[in-house]
Amino acid sequence: MQFDIQSRNYEPSKRVRSTIEERSQKLLKFADIDRLRFTLTGENVENICEVHVHVLGKDFHSKASSEDMLASVDKAVAVLEKQLRRYKDKRNDSRRGRAGEKSAAALEASLQPEPDSEPTEE
Repeated sequence: MQFDIQSRNYEPSKRVRSTIEERSQKLLKFADIDRLRFTLTGENVENICEVHVHVLGKDFHSKASSEDMLASVDKAVAVLEKQLRRYKDKRNDSRRGRAGEKSAAALEASLQPEPDSEPTEE
């Protein structure tokens, strides 16, 4: 995984860096991440955190701002975590759906009434 922290008009403290590294580890359980980039921007009284994630052919992005950079990081990671969780669920459901189609066809076939057998003469 390629991990990068960029900053514009803001110098991240050790606490902010360690928080970013800790939060990024949480994201790894949802997908196999190729690239992860945090962009920290300091403007007047607002601190902005942007997070870009690249996962095998798909990109995710979140952006959050607040007066405290740690709060911005937490909000941005929470949004991204939600996106990655939905992506993982969709991916897993589509895989189950293919197998489910076969079992649904088998279930439907078993529910079909059997053709009446010819009456036997006694």
